[in-house]
Amino acid sequence: MLFRIRELFFLFAMVLCFASCEVEFNPNEQWQPTTIIYGVLDQDSDTTFVRIQKGFLGNGNYLDFAKERDSIYYKQEDLNVYMVSYYPWDTQTICDTFHFNYTEITSKEEGDFYSESTPLYYCVTKGRMNYDEALKREYKIIVKNNNTGEETSATTRLIGDYDITSPGHIMSFLHKNGKDIMSCSWYNINSFAMSNHMGTIGKVYQPMMRFYYRANGVETHTDIYFGTKINVSEYAGFEFKYNMEMSDVVNGIRKNLEKDRGNCSWTNRTNAFELYIHSCTLEMYEYYSNSLHSGSALSDKPIYTNVNNGYGLFAAQRKQIKIVFTVDDNKLLNAIKALNLGF
Repeated sequence: MLFRIRELFFLFAMVLCFASCEVEFNPNEQWQPTTIIYGVLDQDSDTTFVRIQKGFLGNGNYLDFAKERDSIYYKQEDLNVYMVSYYPWDTQTICDTFHFNYTEITSKEEGDFYSESTPLYYCVTKGRMNYDEALKREYKIIVKNNNTGEETSATTRLIGDYDITSPGHIMSFLHKNGKDIMSCSWYNINSFAMSNHMGTIGKVYQPMMRFYYRANGVETHTDIYFGTKINVSEYAGFEFKYNMEMSDVVNGIRKNLEKDRGNCSWTNRTNAFELYIHSCTLEMYEYYSNSLHSGSALSDKPIYTNVNNGYGLFAAQRKQIKIVFTVDDNKLLNAIKALNLGF
């Protein structure tokens, strides 16, 4: 997917490492850590995760610094991480407070950065951001350094509901100009959400087809992502149109399931597919766009950040706006069988 969290954070970490010697810093000054936040809110998610680490500035080899845990990660007792919500017109009245807990993961790939374990902060947010009043609020993440008293913070709004107008619940690829195509369309935000200030409008939208199958007898799924659409309107009623080609779905399944070739089978589900329309806010789009340096990694392209007294990203996305098909297209099912993956 265009906006996968791990890929985005790796991009930012690399950019920060190479950009640490830019204009306002003296590379020979005393060691100076800087707080980095990476967090993305989705009101449909059960749990919200935030990653926090250090940028660094000091006299020495930055790649050597990056290999040391204490150089890029805070200790558990160093930070207090929480999030508050309030109405944009009354920022002093806190409506809800979300406290984040510390945990560690060990799934980070090896590379130039320390990778044995990665600190992560989480909060169970199920049911606390997906009702009408919650969607009207602004959310502020706050990272307080218990040693220095300094605070790093960032704010975002959640994305308002948007409606998929086609296809309906019956999947149908129609043959046009030598291709099998299914027309997809959706609005940037529905009129009820817009008129009641229930969330902000997404900046980028992306169709995704989810395919459910069994691998070695265990049900799982794979996701096939398609091109993105950029929103150019600040008002409700702007409609996106996207022609999804069946061949792209089939090729995506072939590529993603190759590792399970010969061990794939259908599930007990009546229908194998769901169509999702993902979205993200302007902040997430700009962060991603600005993190992609062209040419030399030492480019002077500025780092995008919306974090106060630090660097990073705090933004919103939606991943659960979907159509559940009640009828799958037989042409597509037969094309999957012809892949000889085991179906």
